[in-house]
Amino acid sequence: MDKVIVMVMRNKTNPERYLAANADVGDWEDENLDVTAADIQNAYMIMRKDNAIPTAADFEEHKKWHAELKRVLTEKWGPDPFMSLDFESVCEHYEPVNVEITQEQFQYAQELME
Repeated sequence: MDKVIVMVMRNKTNPERYLAANADVGDWEDENLDVTAADIQNAYMIMRKDNAIPTAADFEEHKKWHAELKRVLTEKWGPDPFMSLDFESVCEHYEPVNVEITQEQFQYAQELME
């Protein structure tokens, strides 16, 4: 298997750009630090442990996980907790799309997520 299909978050107003996994790998030439397809290994990714193609159900599960994290943080720290990624806000400006990447890019992305 040379390629893997993963889900990334594409910018709704600039479809040539994708949400970066974090600021360290973001494109500092872009006002949102979004990355291009050329650097897709640096994008925030939703991937499945079984390497199956991510589905809309996987995305919804991901959203639920982030919502629960936000709920717990809000309960503990108040109505405006510090969050490194407010996924609810991300979903207002980005949309999930599946892209094909190489095994090398996939391994690098997995390391970023650890």
